Amino acid sequence: CMVPLAAWFGWRVFRYAGPVASCLVSGCLLSFAVPIMRTCLVVTDEGLIDRRTVRTVRVPWQRIAEFRVARPGGPWGGFCVVAGCQDGEQIDLLSTRAYSRVPSSRHLDDLWRICWTLEERLAAQGQD
Repeated sequence: CMVPLAAWFGWRVFRYAGPVASCLVSGCLLSFAVPIMRTCLVVTDEGLIDRRTVRTVRVPWQRIAEFRVARPGGPWGGFCVVAGCQDGEQIDLLSTRAYSRVPSSRHLDDLWRICWTLEERLAAQGQD
């Protein structure tokens, strides 16, 4: 989504301000795309690593009590997988966020599948 947007704005700037300004605008817009594309949820033996756009959140398996699908707290829209901790804290795994104006059942089904997979991994961690 960001690459075509950067190309369009770059072309518009090129037509009105020249090639140097065009390269600067396109480069700035593409610099936003790289952090967004690296967003992911990494599952390790030690716990979860939620790589977000501007920061990384690490959650060890020992802290996690359950997983569920819910709306994230804060200004974020959509739905995501939420890790419920032993101490009652809720950690939104924002790298799993599915957003659409009208929540589609496909997005929610994908989130529930992720949730179930994480629950299985959590149960396996408890058996070790």
